[in-house]
Amino acid sequence: MDNLSSIYDLLGLSTKSTGGKISKVRFDNTKQEFESNEVLFATGSWDTPKENTLLLWNVEQVSFGLGEQPSLTFSVLGKTTHEGDVTDMRFIGDNILLTSSSNGSLNAFQIINTNTSDFMDQSVGTSNYQLQMIMNRRLHSFTDTKNASLNSFAIKPHSINDPLVATVGEDGRIVIVRIEDSVKDHVIEDADASSIKAILWPRSNEIILANGCGQLRIFDPRENKPTTICHDCCYSPINIRVPINCLAFHPSKVHKVASGNNKGGVTIWDTRKLTEPEKHAQPHNSRVWEVFYHPYYQELLFSCSEDGTIGAVNFADFTPTFSTQDSMNAVKGQNVTIRKIGFKSNELPINSIDYHPHSKLLISGGDNENLLYTLI
Repeated sequence: MDNLSSIYDLLGLSTKSTGGKISKVRFDNTKQEFESNEVLFATGSWDTPKENTLLLWNVEQVSFGLGEQPSLTFSVLGKTTHEGDVTDMRFIGDNILLTSSSNGSLNAFQIINTNTSDFMDQSVGTSNYQLQMIMNRRLHSFTDTKNASLNSFAIKPHSINDPLVATVGEDGRIVIVRIEDSVKDHVIEDADASSIKAILWPRSNEIILANGCGQLRIFDPRENKPTTICHDCCYSPINIRVPINCLAFHPSKVHKVASGNNKGGVTIWDTRKLTEPEKHAQPHNSRVWEVFYHPYYQELLFSCSEDGTIGAVNFADFTPTFSTQDSMNAVKGQNVTIRKIGFKSNELPINSIDYHPHSKLLISGGDNENLLYTLI
């Protein structure tokens, strides 16, 4: 594993203007076109004065030769408005993009290649794609007249052909629906007394929630009560429960779950024994908004934060090295090494982060109205 140090050289974060604050960025990993240099991803906005937007992007890599960093060219393929802030987003099969909204709705957009130049926005480029809404369902609310934000959603494993989606929100409910069915499949009314921040569906009989009270809750979707509850307070000096904002499960070990909390910490859990966390590190000094495992080096956990940085926590025995002039110095955690990557001039939150394994492109978006990206 000695050669891993060169694999994890981060050569600096580059920027691409987006024209608005980014709340979510997601790659289209539904297609594995290994002979293509084009990569699709989408961004969703929040806190926009007039209206929020979804943008469909293409990034093309052009290689100059062996040992040279490829040149990246970004272009906008399509654009549409989005009612409410984009709170979650995922590509699924058949060229469909699912989004959730702060107005409590789950939305589906069909990506249509029109092969025309009719769709045009001079501020972001010219497109031959359209994002056509095919579903808009209001699922979360406090009352008939007051919406509750739909904060996160997850898709049942092995249900992509007929997706079964579980959604959670500020109203403390779990709503399970099929995209092509107008009837709610199942509703757990009192899943939580507080706002539910994130959801995972790693196994068909297991749904994992994270809430604003610092709890992880595990549900069997056939039941209305959690089977297990655990608190993220083990590393607080005065045993205060720290709100959890995000979750991610391990690429090959679905019983291993990572979370990010309001104090800048990331935690590894084993859902088979949730008496206490397995590991913990402190890559940030403010709220962690998203986490994800590297798909190949699966003890490497990335995170993004309100403090304006990207964190990379190595929970394995080896220590990756980073050589970016804008990165902060490494700091030691509990049996881990932590690197913080960012621009010293950027103090605005980084809200979302994603990775495309084939192109090796790490990309993030936040309140500075730019995409921040690098090849790793």
